[in-house]
Amino acid sequence: MLRTRQLIPPLTMRTLAGRSVQAWDYKQKKNLVITFLHAGCASCADFLDRFISRAADLREAQAIALIVYRETPPRALEEPLPPEIVVGVDMSGRSLRAYIGEGTASSARLEPCGIFVADRYGELCTDWLVGPDHQMPGIAEILTCLGQIEMACEECGVPEWPAQG
Repeated sequence: MLRTRQLIPPLTMRTLAGRSVQAWDYKQKKNLVITFLHAGCASCADFLDRFISRAADLREAQAIALIVYRETPPRALEEPLPPEIVVGVDMSGRSLRAYIGEGTASSARLEPCGIFVADRYGELCTDWLVGPDHQMPGIAEILTCLGQIEMACEECGVPEWPAQG
């Protein structure tokens, strides 16, 4: 299990276009929302659709969403996605095991989904493990977490104003 304020483990996925993407490609550039979803799951598809509809909010939060599937995702995802949403596959399951746990990749139907929010330096801020009931957190809840990251960032948040004298 990952702990809050711990550096996130390496993540590598292959996009639908065949490009290799790593979480560290965005280090010191963007906050990250790393999401492990199931292909062919209606709840996961609905979650992704809601996330895509809020891509402008991700841009405003200086964030990128890395959507990771264990198996080949649905063909509908081949259409152009907003640049803030990057979809890929972790066929080896290595990244999934690093984030969710060792025993989770044995059966794609039983493994939980997971959402992990990290700041631009790779520090885990919060996470959600979603069981078989697929009760995903609300997109607004994830965006609130990203907003808190921006406020806490010494370089990004509210500047200190000199005292009036």
